Amino acid sequence: MSINSALGTAVTGLAVNQRGLEIASHNIGNANTEGYSRKIAHRESISSSGTAGGVQIAKIERAAETFITNQLRTEVASFGRSEVKDRFLTNTQNMFGTLASDSSIGQRLADLTARMETLAVEPESSTGANAMVDAAVLFARDLNNISDEIVRLRRQADLEIENAVDAINADLEIVAKLNEQIASLQGKNADSGDLEDRRDQALKRIATEINIKTFQRSSGEIVIYTGDSRPLLDGDPIPLQYESSSNGILGTTYDDLTLADGAVIQRDIRDGRIRGLLDVRDQVLPNLHKQIDAFAENVRDMANLAHNRGMGLPGANALTGGRVFENPATDLITVSSDVRFVVTDDEGMTVAAFDLPAGSYTIDGVAAAIDAGLGADGSAVVANGQLRLTAAASDNAVGLVDLNGGADAQISFDDGSGAEAFAGFSNFFGLNDLFQTPGAVEGDDPTNIAGALQVRADIVDDPKLLARGRVTLAATTPVAGADRAIAVGDGSVVGELAAIFSADRAMPAVGGLPAITKPIHEYAAEILGLNSQLAADSAERLAFEEALVAQFQTRLSDRTAVNVDEELANILILQNAFSASARVITTADEMMQTLMQMKR
Repeated sequence: MSINSALGTAVTGLAVNQRGLEIASHNIGNANTEGYSRKIAHRESISSSGTAGGVQIAKIERAAETFITNQLRTEVASFGRSEVKDRFLTNTQNMFGTLASDSSIGQRLADLTARMETLAVEPESSTGANAMVDAAVLFARDLNNISDEIVRLRRQADLEIENAVDAINADLEIVAKLNEQIASLQGKNADSGDLEDRRDQALKRIATEINIKTFQRSSGEIVIYTGDSRPLLDGDPIPLQYESSSNGILGTTYDDLTLADGAVIQRDIRDGRIRGLLDVRDQVLPNLHKQIDAFAENVRDMANLAHNRGMGLPGANALTGGRVFENPATDLITVSSDVRFVVTDDEGMTVAAFDLPAGSYTIDGVAAAIDAGLGADGSAVVANGQLRLTAAASDNAVGLVDLNGGADAQISFDDGSGAEAFAGFSNFFGLNDLFQTPGAVEGDDPTNIAGALQVRADIVDDPKLLARGRVTLAATTPVAGADRAIAVGDGSVVGELAAIFSADRAMPAVGGLPAITKPIHEYAAEILGLNSQLAADSAERLAFEEALVAQFQTRLSDRTAVNVDEELANILILQNAFSASARVITTADEMMQTLMQMKR
């Protein structure tokens, strides 16, 4: 080998070792950079016409594990779905409270029942009446808050879907641009490792939101598909499209997730945060809302059935039915027993009384018969589709009772679409309801009524209007000025009101809860129990997914992450090699100097 050849070989050694030192330094500098994979310089010898010519960098390769990386993307999608469901179910748990919590809906109902029992013992107690009304208002308000929170969470889930779509589209753009840069560099046999790391991070973010498949072309470009192989990026990105709704109540119709080319991909999404958000928005929260609505409906109907059997002392000057009739002139009602209507003074004495005979009537016909029967002391009209009873004197009250031996009259109602059965004349019309859900009465669709449940406004203003006793069931119609229409100290109705919540009630299957027959407060416990179980299952699943992601992340890091100790050791080797190459150059220089001197 000539001196010039040795000099050239040493120079290549200097260059290669210098480049190696740069790469090692770059690795150490990025040891704690998320998603960074160490870079490895592969060397090869240079030869020309069979003569050694030194060394060069063949390529700079990043430490990558395609199989583990793809597995990690699959697992982060599952983790994203579990994380979303766990977060929302934790919120519902916080909203309900625990089964033993004083603020749980079951406990609120138990508190209300206890107030009713106390009032039944002392029906004339204004303190007891106030306490019962306060408990009823608090119970209704808690259900309102739960309903409102479910609506808010559902709206939040829908908005997060839109935000996730925007994030995916932004990352698709990033991957598309990186694809171009990587393909260009690889075409020049240049280092593209750092760009590939950035692309992997963008792909991981996309995979967290939605399950994807990826393929790498020979050019180095990545192609992205949905789980069902619809293209998201193949050259140019195909963005997702979704616009969130401004509503979250039951019955809201949401747009489908689509691609810019119009393809609906909602069913393709089987994992990722978006799948979790869809599950929460379309299944978990609606099911919970249906359960709460069913609970509110049954509490309302049970309470109103009992409360409509009696009146306060003094009672209400006017009673307006909650049921609205579209065609009162033709809508037909059939009553199984006589119904007694009374006007009383503030001490419960009879001012006027009328017994409506059992039979069939139009709604207008019922009002006309009652109006005629009460005479000048009371009136009955149908106004705005509602039956209204009024005592003529402002300090008198109206009341009524079914004359069916203490039981509720059986009501058949037909508005032309088929007969429906109800119990209790006053209960059917909603004349003396305790709880109201404006826009919906017994027999109507219960959707979203938990958010509308409220204690009747005039009872809140004047708790003395609470129904405590029953109008007399005497065989003969009470005589004005002579007979007492309602007994002082009668707490029978409020006692029945308390007892009705402790009686078994058949509840149909709704929102994932099976059909059960239990007291209504135990139904509340079933709702909380199911939600608690879902939350526990979700937390367990999340822990499993988290451990799995951590396991794959560790395996990937073991193979691709920077080991600072190894890099420092490598630097020492490169330094020694660099010094050796430099020594060769020095030696060659000395030899050249010697030759020059010999020539002289």
